[in-house]
Amino acid sequence: MTPPLLELAGIRKSYPGVLALNGVNLSVFPGEVVGLVGENGAGKSTLMKVLGGVLEPDAGVIRTDGVERLALSVQEAMAAGIAFVHQELNLFENLDVAANVFIGREVLAGGFLKLVDTRALRRRVQPLLDRLGCDFGPDAMVESLSLAQRQLVEIVKALSLQARLVIMDEPTSSLTIAETERLLHVIASLKADGVGVIFISHRLGEVERCADRVVVLRDGSVAGELGRAQVGHAAMIRLMIGRELKGNYTPPAR
Repeated sequence: MTPPLLELAGIRKSYPGVLALNGVNLSVFPGEVVGLVGENGAGKSTLMKVLGGVLEPDAGVIRTDGVERLALSVQEAMAAGIAFVHQELNLFENLDVAANVFIGREVLAGGFLKLVDTRALRRRVQPLLDRLGCDFGPDAMVESLSLAQRQLVEIVKALSLQARLVIMDEPTSSLTIAETERLLHVIASLKADGVGVIFISHRLGEVERCADRVVVLRDGSVAGELGRAQVGHAAMIRLMIGRELKGNYTPPAR
């Protein structure tokens, strides 16, 4: 059996008076889309910060490619092929797509002058744009792109880092229906290429459509896990709130 790209075992994180994560277990395999859902305050953001090397857990282990660590640094997370597409996009509108993708990692030319080799950057970015079916080029200015196109630029940045696991945090929150459809197709493309995806969203219909498996957090713990055949709106809600959601309506007395 193919080993997982990532395994979290017994991850615990607390703050004064708050147990943010309580023994969380999570795994992601190559070419798998894992939906991560839960109400606000369930622990999703804290868990993602642990994954990205921003927070160090109090207990538990993190395994990447079979290597076991007590924590990841930001550099180790990147080296392990973990990349994030955040809800708040981190792009420079006054630069073109290629410059944004390789910001801080520019290809330099001109000897001691250390000039940015714009042509080389654009050559490197074009195949990544083609891979995602983007309808804009590496020379397009970010300020001219739609929100959905900017989301794609963030994904291209992740792929340029040789990402094997892409974490998407509420990626459709500001997208139109058509743009959301396109993003879901991109996720399917990443999956087909063997890239693992963690898809975090409050839009359970989208999770139901794209996830191979769903992990539900409640009060810092894993409330349950749903396989592909079990994934459904009612099942996710039940695990999120700990009870069946009743739809009964009692009309007011007359």
